[in-house]
Amino acid sequence: MERELRSGERLVVKVVEPPLGKYVDEVGCWADLKDDLLSGRLAEWLVAPYYVGEIAGEVVGSMACYTGVDGPEVGLVEFVQTAEAHRRKGIAGVLMEALVADFVAGGGKALFLCTVNPHAGDLYEKNGFWYLVGDGMRYLAPGAENFAEQYLSHQGEARVRAATWADLPAGAALFNQAEVDWWIKEYIAGVFGDTRYERHFVELMRRTEDGRGAVLVLENPLGRMVGLAAFVRGGGFYEQHVGYVSCFVCPAYWGQVPEFLAAVGERAGAMSIGVLQTYVADGDEAAIDMWRRGGFAAEARLRGRLRDGKQTRDLLVFATEIAGAQQQRKSRDDFYGQRNAWQAQRVARTTSR
Repeated sequence: MERELRSGERLVVKVVEPPLGKYVDEVGCWADLKDDLLSGRLAEWLVAPYYVGEIAGEVVGSMACYTGVDGPEVGLVEFVQTAEAHRRKGIAGVLMEALVADFVAGGGKALFLCTVNPHAGDLYEKNGFWYLVGDGMRYLAPGAENFAEQYLSHQGEARVRAATWADLPAGAALFNQAEVDWWIKEYIAGVFGDTRYERHFVELMRRTEDGRGAVLVLENPLGRMVGLAAFVRGGGFYEQHVGYVSCFVCPAYWGQVPEFLAAVGERAGAMSIGVLQTYVADGDEAAIDMWRRGGFAAEARLRGRLRDGKQTRDLLVFATEIAGAQQQRKSRDDFYGQRNAWQAQRVARTTSR
């Protein structure tokens, strides 16, 4: 595709997918995902075309659209950038127009992005995006005006499965609901109040790698994420039996909260975690009800820990014990900074003389 810009120059638009080869250093990506994503190692789960604009062979702009391999309904627009010397020529507008057109043609219904730049906001508004949660914006394809109500509606019994990188875009559809006004939506990755949800899923996946925790999805029969839970093991020898957990389920599937959190507990128990603990804002009655449905009970109240500039709320600690959890799996000297067994033996020999 080729378009004439306001400057009279010709912009060549290319759509390239990982592995990106020569374009690796020309486009944007999260630092902790860049190597895996741009090399194509995540192609099993994510469709990640980059829309690249070139003038006379020089890359002058780019942006990405991430969708799950089995779920083209929801996408993330990421890393919109234009070379400084080529701004105000309409490059990003041309690339965005192509991206949105391809997304809709492929069956897409909702695109999510974020910006703190008012000029970028103007561009996105012109392309059909509007403000949703925090600094986030959403585009709805023609015919998808009731997306939130339809996408997250009850469509039969959901199943619990392990999360994959294909779930990255779906997290935005689940969490970015203007109607949900919880002070704490996802404690582990720091999603509070009207925080827009986006790369938080990447953080959850990375923090739970190598046996440090797990991320689980509640998926309905249409393959849509209707719930997300994660837990991360405590960081030291004394706390390795404790898992810090978060959970968010759309209202239509609250009936399966006990089953979902039971599955989380079973997974945690298999990893030698005997206690799951979470934090809830006092006054978030729906969240409190959700955790109680899952067998959690309030154990402590930390007064005045939450402030939004207008109000102050207490932070409630909820927890549950996991029956049959395996014993601690790591010894003291497996942890950074702890005395090793050979060191303890030498000290003991010295003090016994």
